[in-house]
Amino acid sequence: MTILSIRNLKVDYATQDGTARAVDGVSLDVAAGQQLGLIGESGCGKTTLLKAIVQVLPRNGRVVAGEINFKGTDLLRLPPADMRQLRWREIATIPQASMDSLNPVERVGSQLTKLLAVRGGYDRRAAKRRAVDLFDLVGLDSGRLSHYPHEFSGGMKQRAVIAMALALEPSLLIADEPVTALDVIVQHQILEVLRRLEEELKLTVMLITHDISVVAQVCDSVAVMYAGRIVEQAAAAPFFASPAHPYSLGLQQAFPNLARPREQLVSIEGYPPDLREPPTGCRFAERCPFVLDACHIDDPQLQQVGADRYAACLRSGEMDMLRQQAEDPALWQQVEVAQDSAPAGQSPALSPTERRGESFIGSATENISPSLFMGEGFGVGDERPLLELRDVSKRFKVGGGLAGLLRGDEEQTVYAVNNISFSLRRGESLGLAGESGCGKSTTGKLLVKLLDASDGEIDFDGAGLTALDGEDLLRFRRRAQLMFQNPFEALNPRFTLYRSLTEPLVIHGWKDENERLERVVETLERVNLRPAEVFLDKYPHQLSGGQLQRVVLARALVLQPDFLVADEPVSMLDVSVRAGILNTTRRLASELGLATVYISHDLSLLQYTCDRIAIMYLGEIVEIGPSQQVINNPQHPYTQALIAAVPVPDPTIENPPLRIREGVPRPTERFIGCSFAQRCPEAMEACLAVRPPQVRDAEGRITQCHLYGEHSASPKLNGGSGMLA
Repeated sequence: MTILSIRNLKVDYATQDGTARAVDGVSLDVAAGQQLGLIGESGCGKTTLLKAIVQVLPRNGRVVAGEINFKGTDLLRLPPADMRQLRWREIATIPQASMDSLNPVERVGSQLTKLLAVRGGYDRRAAKRRAVDLFDLVGLDSGRLSHYPHEFSGGMKQRAVIAMALALEPSLLIADEPVTALDVIVQHQILEVLRRLEEELKLTVMLITHDISVVAQVCDSVAVMYAGRIVEQAAAAPFFASPAHPYSLGLQQAFPNLARPREQLVSIEGYPPDLREPPTGCRFAERCPFVLDACHIDDPQLQQVGADRYAACLRSGEMDMLRQQAEDPALWQQVEVAQDSAPAGQSPALSPTERRGESFIGSATENISPSLFMGEGFGVGDERPLLELRDVSKRFKVGGGLAGLLRGDEEQTVYAVNNISFSLRRGESLGLAGESGCGKSTTGKLLVKLLDASDGEIDFDGAGLTALDGEDLLRFRRRAQLMFQNPFEALNPRFTLYRSLTEPLVIHGWKDENERLERVVETLERVNLRPAEVFLDKYPHQLSGGQLQRVVLARALVLQPDFLVADEPVSMLDVSVRAGILNTTRRLASELGLATVYISHDLSLLQYTCDRIAIMYLGEIVEIGPSQQVINNPQHPYTQALIAAVPVPDPTIENPPLRIREGVPRPTERFIGCSFAQRCPEAMEACLAVRPPQVRDAEGRITQCHLYGEHSASPKLNGGSGMLA
């Protein structure tokens, strides 16, 4: 039975520059008990479709045509009061920023019981009983009902929001990016909750995401959205086995796959069309490697191409042949994409002084002479370490002081990084993996001296970082750069891109403006922002997320450093844009001989980009070694858990149960034995009482675990698939 039927839905947004057709003629059916995954890039219309269904469009948005029938009732014709009654009771949503959806000054249990009383008509006692049942249903301790949101972890907040969405037993649950920005282990736990609820409650679910691996794990059917339209719809198994639209092919091959790693990811060049003036032909034509002249003229409609399978492509009958060709990433790189033009009346090739009337605060220093850090005689991959850490620790003091004294709080010590050691050669890449709070970002800041170590030594090209100051520190800053995690906050919104990119050059003594312009243009071209002149006078808000991330990379590379720390460089980007950034950083690291440290919780990304991987837990490195060794044959139980938690974009591969106890100990605690013992499924008495040894094997992998070498009886990786057998 069809529970939701959408026919020819069109939604417009009124903007200062014209009307944008955000949803343009979408037709979609959702059957009772179906789990539908709606995938596509940011801006393709997924969230607008959700808001149209539940009638919460912003003021500048309006439905201009179509029908939304829910259980035989056209929602677009319902009075507002009737629609309010339908929400929560029949259609519930998990919003995109669900971790920020809870009232921070009200107890979580109070928010849940208020919903039950106001919308469900429960009395006080029945609401409390129902709240306890809901927390049990989503795997939360009912004792947490009396806690405030800030006392919940990210995963617990997400479960609480899911509990609220299920409170009144809705017929349809719409989840908008329910696991975005979560650690891979927390993400796995939330997906397990959704899978279990689908089975137990026979839920009908619409899951909106750009992460195709999440869809593969929890959905039985898939709809692909591009530029306001559905371009493909099919059951999950045939969709992932043989996509029927070129855009679907690109998305699938742009996603890192731990089970079947690719030598190179596909990057879908270019961007979706401007929906204020959509093209007359196929909307994907400008980015499609299989485009024909007819694609620019004929507008393909969704049509049946198999049993319960639909696609909107003029070449859908040739897809078996095209799928084979699409395996070659070079095919996608040959696509010529029209770039943004310069603003009207302005030539993109104006001189710097003609182009800008702005100046930098402060005077430029003298041109930097060769420093004690030049490292002459060392080439890419030289055996001598460029960077070396020896027993490095970082502690922070929190609480205490006058405010703490008034609150009765004692001063505490946060043990952020604990006795870590590793080295990095020129041209080598190292991945730091682990959950949030494990010390990855703190380690990255130590490496570029944004923080000073509490204990231990850090050497860069033979010189200790601790004693650096003055001119020596300035020279080090030129050679070591940090690529920040959030591209939307990494650039000054009041600076043009030219000013942001030339600022490091001015600080480091580049006095000649023409030389600065030449270096900026060269760097923008390196990171695939072409033609570079078009971007010089743009402001950050005028760029997409992928373009911003490339600008952040360009700012880090404009001084041509020897060492780069990339902190979650693609965590906030669409899958196709993410592939382009990963390909670019990997290529530039090879071309420039960069020593690189990548920080991420996603091992599939680190497997693709890194020579070695270090696994961090509560500030300690518990396993470090060559990437393929760590991924294909993990020795530490925590590494095994991280790998088992990575979703794979293939519904035929099922993630195993997560063999790890929930809850991460506070970093203010110190442990006599192994820090992972409280969550380890194989912990012994010795693990609680004795520090585990660090053992190096023949491949150079170092593991810190009492059980090292005894895992032959434990679940092993299945044929290098990255999944526990």
